[in-house]
Amino acid sequence: MTTIKTKYGYSVDCFGDCNEDAVIFMCFDDEVYDGHTESTFNNWRSAVKELAEYAHRNGTELVQLESDE
Repeated sequence: MTTIKTKYGYSVDCFGDCNEDAVIFMCFDDEVYDGHTESTFNNWRSAVKELAEYAHRNGTELVQLESDE
């Protein structure tokens, strides 16, 4: 597990290996947004950065990311 702090002050727990081939499953504070992302990432830091922005635009927080790798 890796924990990464967002620029919004909260931390996101990340499980598995993050790479361009992985499917990333997302959990948000507002479960309406839970699911998987179509984006690809080279590392957890870039995934958290992009997906925390998505969460912020939608008025929620990113809680957890999990890879199928």
